[in-house]
Amino acid sequence: MVAARRVAAGLLSTILELMKGPALALICFAGLALAQETPAAPHDQVVALVGQGRYADAEPLLRSALEAREEEFGSENPGLLPAIGDLAALYRAMGRNADAEKLYVRSIQIREKALGPQNPTLIPDLKLLGSLYAAMGRFTDAERQYMRAVSIRIEAEGTWDPDLAKDCLDLANFYLTQKRYAVAEPNLRRAIEILKKTMGPEDPALIPPLDSLATVFIEQQNYTPAEAPLRLAVSIQERADGPSHPNVAPRLDRLGMLYYLEKRYAEAEPLYRRSLAIWEVAIGRDNPELATTLDNLAVVLASQDKFAEAETLYRRSLLFRKKAAVASLNNLAMALEGQDENADAERQFKLAMKLAEGLADPSPLGQTLRNYAILLRKLHRDAEARRMETRVQTLVGQ
Repeated sequence: MVAARRVAAGLLSTILELMKGPALALICFAGLALAQETPAAPHDQVVALVGQGRYADAEPLLRSALEAREEEFGSENPGLLPAIGDLAALYRAMGRNADAEKLYVRSIQIREKALGPQNPTLIPDLKLLGSLYAAMGRFTDAERQYMRAVSIRIEAEGTWDPDLAKDCLDLANFYLTQKRYAVAEPNLRRAIEILKKTMGPEDPALIPPLDSLATVFIEQQNYTPAEAPLRLAVSIQERADGPSHPNVAPRLDRLGMLYYLEKRYAEAEPLYRRSLAIWEVAIGRDNPELATTLDNLAVVLASQDKFAEAETLYRRSLLFRKKAAVASLNNLAMALEGQDENADAERQFKLAMKLAEGLADPSPLGQTLRNYAILLRKLHRDAEARRMETRVQTLVGQ
């Protein structure tokens, strides 16, 4: 469906995707700097601004929160750390990497002075800084932070601590982004070994390193050894959640993709069929999120010359993608309107209308007409706005 008026879809989820891992502190606030709702930066106000993508408006509130804590605690007190982390994460989301770096380094220095250079509470900040350096293309600096995190964990917790497995996984995934497979693989195997010993051979925590280990092989087109970790991941997920749980579908997709790459189409097909069936029950047959799964199954079917069924699936997928395109055009138009780029916003609304008019479902067209009418009212083009509103009423009556 088209997003609610004046709330662009996906902004918050985009930030969450960008800020995976510990950097979620900004968005979730984790009960830290803003949980006390200081007068300088009320929690709900900052959350609302971030959710709307209004980072520039959120920044002075977070800076004021940090300044207030500096006045209260001084410039080197650990009590500053939550406010520093929130502001650093905002800068990261804004692409102000140099400013984020200064704050992450400051956070590390405060912890080192208060707790010592080998304290495990340093590890989240080291990983945040490592992730930032990787995004900046400073790969040597990034590697240094990840490796220091591993070293601190071993000294503090020993070589079989479950958290060390996560540290090894993070280091390995960094190496994967650099296509350094030879050093990624041993770190992944170490993580898997630790988790099997400490958590058991069927613990769901094994799934991420198993998946990454398979990636090491797939990226090198060495498909045969990728099968075992992917099959184990499917088995673990099924045992943890049940064979029809939505969490199982991505595991089936990954194994199906491997079989497709190996041209084992007959084995890939039932996996994709099962994945599609799981998703249709979980999110409904008319959900646009089914498009990718439909495409996957259609490709496998077409590879086996089952063209008639593949065509049906492709048509379903195309319909979903058209609806998604209408929603995206609406969201783009509203973002442009919010910046008073009204002529460009109108062009996007007209494109959305043209695309929506070809859909059997009238709701995307109705929402687009409503949104366009609001823009027309804003531009004092009331007669045109009334025509849009009349069309909406006609659609509702159908």
